[in-house]
Amino acid sequence: MLRCNILSVFLAFSLLAGAQNWKVVRENPQKAFPKNVAAGNYSGIAHLHDDIYAVVSDKSDSALYFNFRILVNPKTGELEQVENLGFTERTDGTLNDGKPWQGQEKGFDHEAIVKVSDSTLVIASEGYCRLKEYPILPISADTAKVGYPQNLWESRWPSSDFYPNYNFESLAFDSVHQYLWTIPESTLRKDGQPATPQNGLANRLRLMRLDWGKMKEDSNKKEYSEQVSSKKDSRYMTTYAYQMDQPSTHKKADIYVMGVSELCALPDGQLLVLEREAFIPKIKIGAFCKCKLYLINPLNSEEFSMKEKFSSDTPFLKKRLLTEWKTGLSLSKRSFANYEGMCLGPKLEDGSQVVILLSDSQDQYAGVLKDWFKTIVIRKE
Repeated sequence: MLRCNILSVFLAFSLLAGAQNWKVVRENPQKAFPKNVAAGNYSGIAHLHDDIYAVVSDKSDSALYFNFRILVNPKTGELEQVENLGFTERTDGTLNDGKPWQGQEKGFDHEAIVKVSDSTLVIASEGYCRLKEYPILPISADTAKVGYPQNLWESRWPSSDFYPNYNFESLAFDSVHQYLWTIPESTLRKDGQPATPQNGLANRLRLMRLDWGKMKEDSNKKEYSEQVSSKKDSRYMTTYAYQMDQPSTHKKADIYVMGVSELCALPDGQLLVLEREAFIPKIKIGAFCKCKLYLINPLNSEEFSMKEKFSSDTPFLKKRLLTEWKTGLSLSKRSFANYEGMCLGPKLEDGSQVVILLSDSQDQYAGVLKDWFKTIVIRKE
C-alpha cells in the first residue's frame, strides 16, 4: 500500500512538472514610428482583423478609436511598421463624416478597448466610470449603408467608488468562455488607500469577470431590463482578489501612478496582467516607468465576493512573473514609456504568440517623450 501511494505521488509530481505553461521566449526592443503615427495619448489596443487594430486615445473627444495597421516580422515578432490610418467612428458611435465634431459630451478618457464579437467592441471610459459597447464600423464605411446593432450594453459605476484617475483602465475578452474581464487600476475607496512611495502599500484590487455570453443571451428577454441596471450587472459578475507588488521607490514624486494598466486574455483562459509604476519628480530628470508582466489563472482559483473585506485570510490570486522592464528619462537617455495598452498580435511561423504593447506619451510631452510600441513573444512549453 505504501509503495502504491509513493508511486501515485511520484506520478502526480511528474505530470505537474511536465505540464505546459506560458513562457517568454523573446522580448523585443521598443520602437517609435513618428512618420506614420502622429503624437497622441494612446492608451488601449484591440486586434480587429488581419493587421488592423483599434486604438483608443484618452484625450480624444471626437474619435471613438483609431484604426492602426501593425506589421510584425513573422520570424522574430519584431515590429516592422506601425501606421495610424485615422478614424471612422465618433465617440457617440456615429460615422465620421469629416465635419467638425459638435458633440456635447466631453472628457471620456477612454483607457481600454476590446473586441467582443464580429460586430461590436467594448470601451472603458475612466472619465465616465463606464464600460460601453459600440459597433465596429468598416474603415471605408458608407453612411447610407451602415447599420447599427441594437441592444448595445452599457455599465456605469459611481465615481465615488474610485480614487481620482484610478478606475477602469483595462479590458480583456476570453472568446472561448465568452468572459469579459476588467480590474480597477488601483485600490477602491472602500478597501483602503492607494499605494504611494511614502506609505509603501501594496494595492489590493478586485478582478471582475462578466459572463458576457450569458448576459447577451438574456438581453432579449423581458426580465433582463428589470433585473439588470444599477447593480453593475452583479448577477453576471464573479470577482477575485488580486494584490500588486509594493512600490519600488520611497522618493518624493511630483506625479506617481501605481496600478494595473492592462489585462490580456490568452487562448487557454489565463490572463496577462500588466503592473505599471510611473515615477516623475518635479525636475522630470530621473523619471522612470517600471512594468511587470504577470500570468494568473483565475478560472482555477478561489473567488472573492465584492461584499467581502480584505484580511490576512484573503485568497489572493497566485501570480507568476513572466518579464519586467524599466524605461526612464535622463540627460543622455529618453526611453521613458508609460505602457497602457496590450493585446494579442499574430502567431509566428514557429507557433509562438506575439503580445503587442503601446505607451501613452501624453501627446509626446514637451517634445521629449515618444509614442513607443513594443512586442513580447510568448509560447506554451
